[in-house]
Amino acid sequence: MAGFVLLALLLGASVGWAGGLVGRPAFCIGRDGVAMTLEFSNMCYAVEATDPSTAEQGDEVQTQRGLLRATFGVAPGMDVDVALGTANLSFPDGPAGFSTFRSEWGFAWGGGLRAGYPFQKEPWQLQLSMNYLGFRAEGETANAQKILRSQYVWQELSPTLTVGYRFGQLTPFVGAMQTILFGVRETEVEFLGTVRPGLGAKQNYTDTKQKPQGLVGVDYLFPEGYYLTAQVSASGQGQWGFSLGLAQALK
Repeated sequence: MAGFVLLALLLGASVGWAGGLVGRPAFCIGRDGVAMTLEFSNMCYAVEATDPSTAEQGDEVQTQRGLLRATFGVAPGMDVDVALGTANLSFPDGPAGFSTFRSEWGFAWGGGLRAGYPFQKEPWQLQLSMNYLGFRAEGETANAQKILRSQYVWQELSPTLTVGYRFGQLTPFVGAMQTILFGVRETEVEFLGTVRPGLGAKQNYTDTKQKPQGLVGVDYLFPEGYYLTAQVSASGQGQWGFSLGLAQALK
């Protein structure tokens, strides 16, 4: 993690600090605008339990991400962006008797599209966005006899609706988002020191049952086009998130 922070600092110094969440910065950047983004987020999801003893409440999944994002204004009120960085994955509540699954930091990629109205420089803007994130995560969970090694291609698709209002340099915004989880999980089972190929599996997964999350955030504009953005979201049913970003809008 320390290595990634150092890399982010070097990149930020060379291309201009950036941060972006739903906002990137909060309002669309306009035709021919460019914003560079440095952001960190922590998300928690409730997914279908893999252990029968926790089937009623499901499993908790947490993922942390650090991304460097480039956003481009392609038309009045319309932005597209691409992102590269790193992410991890953990299951804090593992099956009874097993250790916690926590992956190493792996390569992450993403992108998004957002449209805002009105197009002109009004003090308010309504936005509809679609954000994508994917990353690879590898890790294991074990007990005295068995080791379960898992590899994930974890992917998220998050349509989001927000509205913000600018008060001078401060822009608070509120909204809601719905996350769809999908990807591939491949598992290898080692029992009493021997890998058992017949017990491993590769499966696709899709989770469209995440609860919608309400969100609230704030964007603050500093001199020279720098933005600091913070956002929290929650569903009240085990899903929540926190994001923090530093941005610079360029022309």
